[in-house]
Amino acid sequence: MAFLQLHRLMECAKAIEGGNLDVAASLLESIQSLASEEESESTRKVVKYFAEALVRRAYGIRPLCPLRSPTFLLDATLHPFFVFAQTATKMAILDAWKPGDKRLHIIDLSIVSRIWRWTGFISLLKERDGGLQSVLITSVTPKGLSQECNPKVVKGVDVVWRQLIYNSPDDIVKCFSKLGRKRKDEMVVVNWDFTIRNLLAQDGAIEQVLSKVKDLKADIMVISEQEANLNSPDLSKRVEQSLQYYSNVFESEGLYDDSSTYFRRQIGNMVACEGIDRVERIEPFDQWQHRLSQAGFCKVPLQVARWRMILFPFLEDLESEYKDGHDQLCWQGFPLAVASAWKFTDPPQSSSGLCEMQDRVDDTEEMARSSESEDVEENDPCIMADRYLWRTQGSTMNRIAASAKLFDIMEYLCHLYKLLAALTWISYKRGGNTNSNEKRILCIDYDACYTLALSVDEYMDGYEYHPLQEGQGVAGKALQSNFHIQHDVYEPDQADFYDSDNESNRQNRSLCPSFAIRLTKELFRVVENLVYETK
Repeated sequence: MAFLQLHRLMECAKAIEGGNLDVAASLLESIQSLASEEESESTRKVVKYFAEALVRRAYGIRPLCPLRSPTFLLDATLHPFFVFAQTATKMAILDAWKPGDKRLHIIDLSIVSRIWRWTGFISLLKERDGGLQSVLITSVTPKGLSQECNPKVVKGVDVVWRQLIYNSPDDIVKCFSKLGRKRKDEMVVVNWDFTIRNLLAQDGAIEQVLSKVKDLKADIMVISEQEANLNSPDLSKRVEQSLQYYSNVFESEGLYDDSSTYFRRQIGNMVACEGIDRVERIEPFDQWQHRLSQAGFCKVPLQVARWRMILFPFLEDLESEYKDGHDQLCWQGFPLAVASAWKFTDPPQSSSGLCEMQDRVDDTEEMARSSESEDVEENDPCIMADRYLWRTQGSTMNRIAASAKLFDIMEYLCHLYKLLAALTWISYKRGGNTNSNEKRILCIDYDACYTLALSVDEYMDGYEYHPLQEGQGVAGKALQSNFHIQHDVYEPDQADFYDSDNESNRQNRSLCPSFAIRLTKELFRVVENLVYETK
């Protein structure tokens, strides 16, 4: 990342920490100006997300959806990080499977926990060892994630899917208390894909959970985590280290633009939150290895690189490197993620006990502050212009805050009503002439949109060069309406598509807007929610 942009972001973080919002606003204007001249798309994206995270911290803006809501996860499923983690888990199970095993119990605490991610693997395990009779998958997931499962999804194997719900790290401890080994011929696997770090937000949670895993006598525990040291209690240091790490992440992901929301939310939580609200506490593998060995776990050799042919379509320019019994996912030699397998043994003799959390002492004040109950207004998605958005600080800061809040509302609507997308449009007059009789033009505000499918991204990209006019589409019709809400489901006609001969637009005809909300605070913003109809 360009040194000057990095320096300005660091200075902005210090200004916000010191309560100097005027200074922060001035720095953000400079940062946006520099970003507009930046040639690297990945650098522009990193700068934008960190600027938004700092404004969220300054104004106290928090997401309306849980960090791992169902809508939020869909765009991350096929990112190389998760393919790498899932491959590591399945390989570890195959290596640990014994000829006498007949039953498999997978305790899945993955960020993407779905029955379909296991069905193909269960069939493979059945073909490899005909002794497999039944599989129990216990998905330990945040409240709001639910899935119905057909117990006959794999021929010849009884598959049972059950869920245990948690709202906090303390609930995860209670979930483990309900688990146990039923038979001697049952193999028990505990799987953490980018979630175990969340336990570090609460004192003692990681120690308690590891103790429960020990009591389970699990045959194998697989942990995949991002490889970085981003859990400093000092905000400036955390921002500096995070900027370097995420710059490499976004440079590496290239075509994986559909994962942007995942990292945008991650950066927002890491920078904007403290105490128990800051659940994104990424730590390096060395610290996890020390913590796990102190708890009595030893590392089991794991080589994901053996599955290179499976990973190849997803890794592109990334490499899987074997190092000291674990695997690293790297980009140009820079480690991004680590996968490792563990088994319980007798704990080493140590007077110090379990490894202390890195920021246990320093977060006390912030933890007390962030655990206080918020006003009902803060969680009300219907309040479109709350007190955070229109303060007297610079316009750049206000615009970022407004876009962040609108993004949260869009995400909330998709989560609540199971919508495919929620878009924000801005209207303007050509040439800036507000007195002109010409129809207003609508363009999409990408920073304040939430989408769940590539087909919607294509829809949005088309209107970047062919904006809607006032009166076109449900958004354009809302501008002409005397009502703030245009709520009728609208069947688009040929005039609403910028190129009716374009194949992607013919597919976009299945995107039927359901309603639009017209906002009248200085600028007209129209929120268009698209519902996907299968034809």
